[in-house]
Amino acid sequence: MPRDSVDIGIVVPAFNVAGYVRAFFDCLKEQTYQGFHLVVVDDCSFDETYDLCVHEGSWLGSRLTVLRNKRNLGPGQTRNRGLDVLCLDPPTYVTFLDVDDWFEPAYLEDLHRAAVDFAADLSIAGIVRFEDKSDRVLVTEMVSYPPQLFEDSSQVDELASINTCPYAKLFRFEPIRHVRFRAMRRSEDTCWLFEALPHLKTVKFTNNALYHYRVRPTSLSGSMDEGAYYDMHREFAGHPCLFGSEIFAPYREMFECQVFIRSSIGGVTRLAFNNMARTFFLAREERTWLDECMPTWRTNKYLSRGRWRSKNKKQAALKFCAYLYKCHAFPLFVFAYYVVSQVFGREVRA
Repeated sequence: MPRDSVDIGIVVPAFNVAGYVRAFFDCLKEQTYQGFHLVVVDDCSFDETYDLCVHEGSWLGSRLTVLRNKRNLGPGQTRNRGLDVLCLDPPTYVTFLDVDDWFEPAYLEDLHRAAVDFAADLSIAGIVRFEDKSDRVLVTEMVSYPPQLFEDSSQVDELASINTCPYAKLFRFEPIRHVRFRAMRRSEDTCWLFEALPHLKTVKFTNNALYHYRVRPTSLSGSMDEGAYYDMHREFAGHPCLFGSEIFAPYREMFECQVFIRSSIGGVTRLAFNNMARTFFLAREERTWLDECMPTWRTNKYLSRGRWRSKNKKQAALKFCAYLYKCHAFPLFVFAYYVVSQVFGREVRA
């Protein structure tokens, strides 16, 4: 395929995923839209990931770039290397994939059609989360959003509670070519998305769940320890959306809601699962941090009863969790979630 027909740049961080490489490239080969340049960056894998990517992706020819980090950088900084490569010959759009996931043949075409037909700066698809060992579908996300084109991303309330993952999204590259992922162990995608959003005005949801995310308990996204938790706190507290700068101010309440999801619900719950005896301490400490670092969370329209009418069960659940924090009762949620997820093995995400 001629280089001038390439419209999408795909950035893929890879770390010890040799067992998934062949299936990953098979998914790419089956894509009904082939106008892409793939940049794979191996993050110092100690298995055959790098060599297999070179071999299995050889059919792409000049549309494949495979790099290897000199030291382990983590997924965010590894994606940055891929973005740097794309800056040398900028595509129209950029997206991200993970090697251990799989995506249906129409996946790229679905996102690309939405971007082109609606002149969308950001097109967003749905996600199917499935369990690694059993292939059991846990939940399907982002498939019930308004179908129209949104002209101003700061007015898209759905972004306050959307999955902030970098995959299942297609971004217009030029406006965000300067935006880079932070060196965080968790939630680097949340910070990156909200630093990119002020430069991406139009948004289109496809509502088609064609990306299948593999839930692996050993993956970075599935892990949580105190180091990662406090690292999130440091980076969230310094994010420009929490300050009064003109371009970021319209996204403050959305970002606060995402912080609440990632840290106050996800972070505290995951840490508590490691030691349930610390649940009350963690919830109390988190509430103190919220009051100190983003005190307006208590009146945030996405987290306050009465300020904004919830449009779905997930948004209603967020308001309920915020209410529990205000009443010093969030540990009740943690205990209930523990029973549902650990005892009954149910995924309760909306």
